[in-house]
Amino acid sequence: MFPSLEIRSYQGESQHHSHAFAQVVLPVRGRMDIEVQGRADCLDPSLAAWVAPGARHSQVAERSGRFLVLDCPADWLSEAALNALARQVYLPISESARRLIEFADLAGNASLVAHSAHLVPLLLGVLVDRTGHRPSGIEVLLARLEANPGAAWSNEAMARTAGLSVGQLHKRVVERFDLAPQALLSQIRMRHARKWLAESDLPIVDIALRSGYADQAAFTRAMSRLCGITPAACRAAARQPG
Repeated sequence: MFPSLEIRSYQGESQHHSHAFAQVVLPVRGRMDIEVQGRADCLDPSLAAWVAPGARHSQVAERSGRFLVLDCPADWLSEAALNALARQVYLPISESARRLIEFADLAGNASLVAHSAHLVPLLLGVLVDRTGHRPSGIEVLLARLEANPGAAWSNEAMARTAGLSVGQLHKRVVERFDLAPQALLSQIRMRHARKWLAESDLPIVDIALRSGYADQAAFTRAMSRLCGITPAACRAAARQPG
């Protein structure tokens, strides 16, 4: 068996099963609830899953979701890569990994088959940090917030993602950013919202919902308070020539 890369969509729920080869599941878009060896999480564009050979796993994915799946014989992987991957089931997706995933999606399955021998080492290289560094809980949380700023991020949800208590989350976020967790979330949401206002033609109400606000009025109040400008004025200013 040689390594293979394929864009897949999943229909319905897959019951517990295992296979003799290793597998990495990387969301292109959409979400997947997955359990690997008793450890459950929800994959989204910020989080991949490593399924070791023989590991029992099950999943259920959104019907509209698309996933880049790497199937790889264990003996094809280096000892360093196996050791690094063995320490964790769920892998934060870095910006460089995200660019490779987007390229693979654009290339299509026929091209992936033809070029998997070159793409697989590149993909594994950006997923596996050969220095042995494991991202901290706060780093994992930041990746998830950046990938999905509009999700329902309560303090409890952020703490679970970071593997911390709510009190520990507050302490570490304040120490690192001099902001409370919800203030940090608002900052991230506003940065994404301003980018969408400037670079897309999405209606302001859609940007409001995508940014995690209940409606356009709530979004306008938040932007006025945090940035001193309304969404409409922000879009107009960004599109002025010069």
